[in-house]
Amino acid sequence: MVTKKILAILSSIAVVTLFWYLVGEVFVLKDNGVPLGHKNSFSKLQCVSYAPFSKDQSPFDSKLAISEDLVREDLVLLAKYTDCIRTYSTVGLEMVPKIARENGLKMLMGAWVSSDKVLTQKEINALIKLANENQDIVKAVIVGNEVLLRGDVSETVLAGYIKQVKEALPNTEVTYADVWEFWVKHPKIREVTDFVTIHILPYWEDDPMNISQSIGHLADVRGEVEAILKDKNILIGETGWPSEGRMREDAVPSKINQAVFVREFVKLAEKEGWKYNIIEAFDQPWKRVSEGAVGGFWGLFDKNRVDKKVFDGDVSNFPNYKPLALGSIFLVLAFSFLLKSSTLSTKKIVIFSSINTLFAILFMLQIEQYSVTVRTSIELLWAVLVVITHLLIYYFLLYHIAYGKKPQIATLEKILNQKVLFYISFVFVLISSIALAYEGRYRNFEIYIFSISVISFLWLYRGKFEDIDFGKFGKASSLILLLTTITIFINETYLNTFSDVWILISLGFAYILYSGSKKIAYSELKNFALYIVLFFVFFTYLKSSYLANSDFAAECSVSVDSALCVIRESLAKFLHLGRLEIFAVIVAVVAFFANNRYLSVLSLFVSMGAVLLFNASLGSAAFVLSMFLVLKAFNNKSKLIKDN
Repeated sequence: MVTKKILAILSSIAVVTLFWYLVGEVFVLKDNGVPLGHKNSFSKLQCVSYAPFSKDQSPFDSKLAISEDLVREDLVLLAKYTDCIRTYSTVGLEMVPKIARENGLKMLMGAWVSSDKVLTQKEINALIKLANENQDIVKAVIVGNEVLLRGDVSETVLAGYIKQVKEALPNTEVTYADVWEFWVKHPKIREVTDFVTIHILPYWEDDPMNISQSIGHLADVRGEVEAILKDKNILIGETGWPSEGRMREDAVPSKINQAVFVREFVKLAEKEGWKYNIIEAFDQPWKRVSEGAVGGFWGLFDKNRVDKKVFDGDVSNFPNYKPLALGSIFLVLAFSFLLKSSTLSTKKIVIFSSINTLFAILFMLQIEQYSVTVRTSIELLWAVLVVITHLLIYYFLLYHIAYGKKPQIATLEKILNQKVLFYISFVFVLISSIALAYEGRYRNFEIYIFSISVISFLWLYRGKFEDIDFGKFGKASSLILLLTTITIFINETYLNTFSDVWILISLGFAYILYSGSKKIAYSELKNFALYIVLFFVFFTYLKSSYLANSDFAAECSVSVDSALCVIRESLAKFLHLGRLEIFAVIVAVVAFFANNRYLSVLSLFVSMGAVLLFNASLGSAAFVLSMFLVLKAFNNKSKLIKDN
């Protein structure tokens, strides 16, 4: 028996080691043997987007001061790989042209155009001044970046800014930069620019392209824009591929895919004689707050200015695989101590070791994902709670296999004095599914760690589902999980492997919840369902006809002082700053302690607004708590009526 246990442990360690070796050393992009600068390669990139922020800085910090030393170090490095940098703002970056000149770099100098007229004019004034003073290195100026995409100003207002710059800089080429579709939608902008600057980012397309289709798609798009605008003078102002982040349909961010894209694109651009700019020089962690993990990982170098081997060299998606492998081995050994006093058949030892091996790999894959996605204190708290919960679930399942003891099944009323792991994990999944369904564009699918919990509870509670009493909250939660999985599937399509796995995880929990709440009739949820439908219709209408209405946004960019536009702008700012989700949490907590039915309904209303109006991070948590409170309130009312 001891020999079998030792062999099982050694087999687990061997499988774990082999897995991490394969993903770290074998499944890699091999260098083609043509180093940067070789006659059969490109000598330097034409131009690269540059933002002068360190790993801990953000342009949204009002106290931010750009370090001249950092800019100098950055441009010394970039001069080895490119002849040109593209900037997006001028205010606060007045030292950049001088340092660029010192390093033999040209500039595509940009001014940031926004809905704030005062700040925009400051940017334009600084652009004109700097371009006039540095005509020897300024190849062109770019007035505004993706302004029409964001809906910050109208086409007419934007054209006015461009004309102002052209009049002030008669000897400098002037352009505007936006995603290619917005040049097609606003061809009149071409009439006031000297050339066209389009962004083609296959990963971010409305119909995302996988890496094998991306270069062909880019070439087709460039040709389409050239044909529509009848202009060959086109600069591809942004193109690139992220090295980390969430999958969009079958477009996968990865270090290998980033290297493949840049190498293949540059090769084609040189062949076709295209003008281009790669986004971007360095990873920008600050973008992760508003764009999710993927926003921070478009750099040719990481946040510490370390080469990501995008240009040449072997590339691995897991260059840090050795510490991850050690973590998995540690987990295998730590949980194998449960075998010490157990008396198991050979079959049970194999089952124990197989699950231990699988969970050790999944656990470290999730740790690696969290190392990429976690940035804020709330995200860190979430990750810590999820990790601790799943360590306990991991132990719980293996303990059951080793000693044959099943967990006690807790009812919702006894949750505070019984085992709570299932309840905690399903609430995590419910919160995540709601957020992924209604604000999932920048969110990652935490499939590795939640695979551990769904496998564990399907195993632990098999044959016992009928004995579980989840009540109305369990019944409603199973329906919400079903609805969110449908929404996620529609948003992501079957091509997204990560979303497919997440859907299976959600459906696994939905099945457990449904099986444990069969005693509850759907008619008992009719009042709750009515509130959900009414609130959903209200906030969907508000979003589509008022907040996200492009025509109304265009009117407001002209009539900024109208009452409706002022209200819209204030509400948009309120939502952008995440204030609604904070308010939703406050209302939900107050309703919880007040134990008042009307406050509970108000909490449900506010939290649904947060979920549907782009404040789903905390809003989804507030919604789940509000669900519980409303259903509890209705349940208490029903009991009161029966008693009378």
